[in-house]
Amino acid sequence: MPAVHIDHVAMCVRDLETAIADWHDILEVLSPEHTLQLTRGEGTADGVHMVWATFQNPDPLGVSIQLWAPGTPGTWVDKLLDRRGEFVHHIAFLSDDFGHTVEQCRQAGLPVLLDENSGPPNIPWLQWNFIGEDKAHGVLIELATRYQAVGDRWYPHPGNAENDHLAAELRQRWDEAPFGED
Repeated sequence: MPAVHIDHVAMCVRDLETAIADWHDILEVLSPEHTLQLTRGEGTADGVHMVWATFQNPDPLGVSIQLWAPGTPGTWVDKLLDRRGEFVHHIAFLSDDFGHTVEQCRQAGLPVLLDENSGPPNIPWLQWNFIGEDKAHGVLIELATRYQAVGDRWYPHPGNAENDHLAAELRQRWDEAPFGED
């Protein structure tokens, strides 16, 4: 059975830099540890260039705060923001066996939105799919490949089913090294 956890709550915002500053102010008071690591990214989905920033929870199984905005003006995202204002876009669940988790959702009759999984072309190992907002009462549920944040980048988690070769490489490297050496 795959290990799945809630990873982040994502807000769709008009101006990413303003949202980062505002959320930094909030988190500095309410959860200062979230301000220690901000991971930025960008990608394309549904023909729209997007930019995002994630205030990482230092607990690998903790919930992070993600902000995303359209990277170019005049897209359907701007029209949506004009109509709805800024809003909670999705709640992300990460899985260590993404393909199996998506299949479990389909078998359970959950409305998985994409026939084929998607992901940003510049991060080829990252995949996602969604459960529709009608089922989740107004918010998308994102299903995604588990990753780990290191510095300001996301990397594939070596413990994922699709990364057995990475886990084996790490075990070999660290299990064979004498204690205190790498």
